[in-house]
Amino acid sequence: MSRLPRLNYPVTRSFPGVIFSTAAFAGAGVILVFLFVINTALAGYETVTGFDSDFNVTQHLWYDAFLPSVAKTKPGTLCDARLLGLGDTITTNYTMFQYTISAIDTANAGDSGFSYQGWTLENCDITSLYVNGNAQTFIIDYTALITCKADANQILSGNDFSISARTDWSESLLAGSSGSPLGAQKALRNRQAGTYNASKDARGSVLNSVMVASSTEFASRIFAMLELSNHTTPLIVSFEADFPWCPASLGPDAPCATQVPPVNVTGLFLYLANGTLAQYSAGDPTSTTGPPTDDTAGIIANTVQAVYAAVRLDLGNLAPNNFLVNTTMIPQAILQTFPQTYPPLPGIALANESFLYSLLVNDGFFSEQSNKEYDIPGLLPLAAPGPAAIDGVYLCRFQRVKSPGSAFIAVLVATLSMFSSGWALFIVMAAAALKSRMPSANTCSEHASAGRMAHNSTYAAVHEKTQSEEE
Repeated sequence: MSRLPRLNYPVTRSFPGVIFSTAAFAGAGVILVFLFVINTALAGYETVTGFDSDFNVTQHLWYDAFLPSVAKTKPGTLCDARLLGLGDTITTNYTMFQYTISAIDTANAGDSGFSYQGWTLENCDITSLYVNGNAQTFIIDYTALITCKADANQILSGNDFSISARTDWSESLLAGSSGSPLGAQKALRNRQAGTYNASKDARGSVLNSVMVASSTEFASRIFAMLELSNHTTPLIVSFEADFPWCPASLGPDAPCATQVPPVNVTGLFLYLANGTLAQYSAGDPTSTTGPPTDDTAGIIANTVQAVYAAVRLDLGNLAPNNFLVNTTMIPQAILQTFPQTYPPLPGIALANESFLYSLLVNDGFFSEQSNKEYDIPGLLPLAAPGPAAIDGVYLCRFQRVKSPGSAFIAVLVATLSMFSSGWALFIVMAAAALKSRMPSANTCSEHASAGRMAHNSTYAAVHEKTQSEEE
């Protein structure tokens, strides 16, 4: 049977001099402290998932001061994008309306998804409004369509998208009907719960009052005309209004942001009490009626302006022609009076004043009744926190200190492994340098001493022999 090889061990020898060893130990101490600090940052933390409402949230840790700017946490790198699809509901941080995604014309997530990463909605705008006022059901239904598109910078970065969303609500005299806009509902709930805050709930309070006033003057004129015309005027008034593309990204000086918003009714349907139908479509020669007449033009115009201003505010568009943020626009955007198209009868007449205008300027009968609950003129102009963003919660990854025991073990193991590897490399390099300068450094001290003794003995013997031969 073959014999196993014998184990061997390295023979060591002290480095000459005291200065080198002292400097090496001092440097090792400094390196140990440095490695401990480094590994506290590298191994003393763990990644945990959490939720945050801000996609661009950042995390600031004690060691950030020692990192270069390229290595620090940047906004938008900690959280996952919010993925939305058809039928998903969204709100903005203004929380005035609730929207449902109705179309994804250009997807930026797969074939049909919308990936949202916290950017502001400066390239979003209301595009159309649909209103159905039905005197038979005592309900006015509203549908507003908005469109959001990628701006030039997003397109250049490969994030091209285009989506449409709709918000639906209704106003009614019926006690059992509830369908007000989200912001109005929140303001009413807070008032009922005794938690109403005038500054926090101002947008919801104004939205509720504006929509109630607009709907009331719409319904009141329809009902009054029915009585005064011996039921020959419309029972149902349904119309569509379209708006020019004027997002906040165009800037506050764009003509569409400074001029009085136009009222462009592109479709109208009337159902008269005598069973007659009348329909108008802009540019359609087969239309059986024309654009809105004096009977309905005023109430339609005020309704369009009210919804247009409210939705644009919810999108963070603070254009100067929005009367909710610039009260000097109220007399220009809102009609103050309506024409008397039918002579009054005993006990009934068409309202001369606009309920909406009365509410906004605190003048007239309607304002006396409505502003007892909310001081609407005192809440205007509405404050705006800045550009709007889609409200939501994101899944994010944060750094958290490990438990004391785990952190100590992790930092200790990492520090010792790094130090021992570096120390071994340092010894090898120092020994190689010493051997290159001192060939005898490759032998142990005992062998070197024995070698010198043998050399000296041989030299002495040779010298003695030489002297004897000379004699």
